[in-house]
Amino acid sequence: MRLAGIEKMGYYPTPETVYELIAAWLTPAPVEQPGRLLDPCAGKGEAAAFLGKALNCQTWGAELSPVRAEEAAQVMDVVHATAWQSCRLTNESVTVLFLNPPYDVETLDGQKRLELEFLRSTTFKLVKGGVLIYVVPQSLLGMTDVARMLAGHYENLLVFRFPDGEYERFKQVVVFAQRKQYRTPTNEAIQSVRRLAVQDLAPLAMPGTGAPRYPVLPAPEKGANNRPIRFQRLDWLPEEMVEAARQNGVHTTQDWTDLVQPGDGMVEMNPAMPLKKGHVAMLMASDMMGTLRLTDEEGRPMLVKGRVTKVVEKIEERDEDKGETVVRYKDRFVTTVGVLKAKAVQVISDVDELTEFMKAHGDKIAAHILNAYRPRYELVPLSQELAVVDRLGKQRKPLPGQAEPGLLPAQKHAAIALARAIREHRTASLQGEMGLGKTTVAAAVIDLLDAYPAIVICPPHLVPKWIREVREVIPGVHARELRRIGRNGDDEGDVNDVRRFLDDYDAGKLGHKAIAVVASTSAKFGSGWRPVVIPR
Repeated sequence: MRLAGIEKMGYYPTPETVYELIAAWLTPAPVEQPGRLLDPCAGKGEAAAFLGKALNCQTWGAELSPVRAEEAAQVMDVVHATAWQSCRLTNESVTVLFLNPPYDVETLDGQKRLELEFLRSTTFKLVKGGVLIYVVPQSLLGMTDVARMLAGHYENLLVFRFPDGEYERFKQVVVFAQRKQYRTPTNEAIQSVRRLAVQDLAPLAMPGTGAPRYPVLPAPEKGANNRPIRFQRLDWLPEEMVEAARQNGVHTTQDWTDLVQPGDGMVEMNPAMPLKKGHVAMLMASDMMGTLRLTDEEGRPMLVKGRVTKVVEKIEERDEDKGETVVRYKDRFVTTVGVLKAKAVQVISDVDELTEFMKAHGDKIAAHILNAYRPRYELVPLSQELAVVDRLGKQRKPLPGQAEPGLLPAQKHAAIALARAIREHRTASLQGEMGLGKTTVAAAVIDLLDAYPAIVICPPHLVPKWIREVREVIPGVHARELRRIGRNGDDEGDVNDVRRFLDDYDAGKLGHKAIAVVASTSAKFGSGWRPVVIPR
């Protein structure tokens, strides 16, 4: 750029009379659907602000001079105090492109004309049908690259020279055009634009009656390829980053407040039954217990917080049969515990260190957690609950160690706890190893709740097991598998197990205690399902 241009930072504002006339050649956007105008060389923002108001547009822009950018920010909607090249804007996000770039050569980048580079970098920000207002020296239109851009990407070109008194200094013109779907321009189309560089053009004036006007389209909600529209600055000075962090930094968030002023942070949860030591360890590791306030060996305050992170490990193994190395990726979960003491911060991730820490502080942690997670059922059953579970499971053989058949004490407690949880929350979860008797416990829960008729959905291979076990556990129960599901026609040949089950239940053929067992595969492919209960 020439020294005079560098001194002004490329600032050659559009005369007020010119942008007032420019506005007359466009039809404003609908009142309820404003457009969006981009000025990548905003200056003090006078031209963009005037056009935005006249054409009912939001005004976005960039300005290299911090002083002028501050002035522009007072009259425009969004202004970034930086060069346009340091901004990122979603393609096809603006409906008016007001482009009055510096008139000069960028010597640091291969002698490229700035007017051309600005046209190239901003064209794709304009929606199809959007309006280009290109203010440049008339001679620039003679450049083949400029002519090719205008002929290939735009249509409905109108070119006027500046009015008398303004044209003589820089020989500027105003190019109006609408962006179109790109087509490779013919040589004739390129030459027709180039000829405008030497033609005697009409001066820009108010449009006459019947003169074409360019409609301003409403601003889109999404950009190209349905992407969210973002207008961001990519470069920041250190002092600007400090100021941005001061106003919007992480320390202004609730997460930061919770970190430096930790509350209990515990997840509200009341387990069905008292927690065991294994549960306590899992709660601490999973961070569900929040930040614990304890005391260290010397009686001073200590904060403890745990978490689990997933680590992906790369494993390379030699396949001797194929003679090549096979790469596998395996997920591994790492437990870490952070301990904040008066003298130091300790992060524990080693198993041995974690074991020693739990030996020293495990009782305090367990007491804290057990006090916070009060169980719904503390192993003290009501007499009516005992009356139900004591008569279950009498149809099976006694297990080793049992004097007579029936549910084991642990199974009775689990069933009572689950039934209480379901009464309060309408749902409960039972997790246990193979052989625990989960099916037996679930059958007991159904009887405790007197939830008849009941439906059980399970994998296909477990349907016979469910039917067998509920018959062994619940006295007088009728269990039936439902296979044909979802047929609702009136044809006599239409066999519908669901309808037949309900009809038989209503007729009293199944007794009060009836359970339908459905394979998950059958349930998945059935049609015409309706909810049993609609909560209000």
